This record gives sequence, structure tokens and C-alpha cells, in this order.
Amino acid sequence: MAKTQRFYFIDTHSTGEKIAIVEEAKNTITQDGYTDEYKTVSSAKGIKIRGVFTDTDLAAGTLDGSYSNIPSRFHSAIAMHVISMGYLDPRNMNMENSQIFSGGYQDGVKKAKRFARSNYVSTGRVVPQDF
Repeated sequence: MAKTQRFYFIDTHSTGEKIAIVEEAKNTITQDGYTDEYKTVSSAKGIKIRGVFTDTDLAAGTLDGSYSNIPSRFHSAIAMHVISMGYLDPRNMNMENSQIFSGGYQDGVKKAKRFARSNYVSTGRVVPQDF
């Protein structure tokens, strides 16, 4: 019995990332006027996905990304960590400056964790309006 080959693709163009799993069809399939050599999987089973998930801007390898999944209030913490690591480089070794920027980074991480636990709840007030 030949094993069925399965394939996957990731859709990153819609909101959120979606994964689709298909399998190779024995014959070409025509549906809604489209001909394809793949079909949806014939049996549904649980799957385990192992991977590293990062902000798409960070994964792109560019330095001008907008870091869309990281709120702008925490961008300075990222910069502080980079500066701290720069002071640990043997060419620019300065432990005191590294510790100063590392402390700023750690404060930013604490605030970010607190923000993540808050479920993005913001406070405000309701003001009545006359129409």
C-alpha cells in the first residue's frame, strides 16, 4: 500500500496565519471549474506543529520593519537590549554602560509582561452626548 503524500502551505496574507493541509489526488480533480492535483485530506487526525513564531517584520530580516505585533511603547526596550549587547562586544567593552542599558531593557520587559497579562484592557469614561 503506497503512502499518501501530504503537503501544507501557510497563508500569511489574511488576518492571522492559517495552515492548510492537502494530499495528492490519484486523479486530477475538477471542482467549480478549477482543475487540481491535490484534494483535502481524507482522514482527520490530530497534528502537532513545532516551530518558532516571531513577528513577521522581525523574520523578514529587514531593519526598517514596523514591528506590527509589538506595541510601539516597547520599541525602546528592544533598542536598549541591542545597545547593551553592543557594549558587551570585545571591541567596545564597557560593562557599566552595558548594565545601565540592560536595566532599562529589563524594566521594559517587566512592563511588557504586565501589559500582556492585562488582556489589553484600557480605561476610559463614557461621556453623554446630546443629539
